[in-house]
Amino acid sequence: MKNSPVKQIPVSEHDLDIGKFTFYPNIIVCEFKEGVHVNFENAAYPIQLAQIALGSEKPVVYISHRTNSYSWDPVRYREVIDLFPNFKAFGIVSQNRRRRMLAKLERLFIKKPIGIFDNMDEAIEWAEEMIEKSI
Repeated sequence: MKNSPVKQIPVSEHDLDIGKFTFYPNIIVCEFKEGVHVNFENAAYPIQLAQIALGSEKPVVYISHRTNSYSWDPVRYREVIDLFPNFKAFGIVSQNRRRRMLAKLERLFIKKPIGIFDNMDEAIEWAEEMIEKSI
């Protein structure tokens, strides 16, 4: 990612049909592409990539950088999360007021700590705090 506030070196980056996934040692940053529909089938593959890159033991925080508009299937959201047992927290970055309000609804589907932020710097700082608490 350009101008990423993450001081760590990416472990790997993947530009997939649904979006770009950047894996750092304990943080996953995703930027979904404009207009995609995220569901169990297309979300499972990036999780498999994350487990290969990061392992399944150490705590991981997922940050969704919402620069584009996309939809997701809440019905099977829990199943996606269950695929990644070391997932500890979920961060959402959006400067769009409407998207930030919709992000609050996701708390109904995700039973993990959720942070909603205006910028990546705040999200990364929060993610690092969540990782520290998990270790």
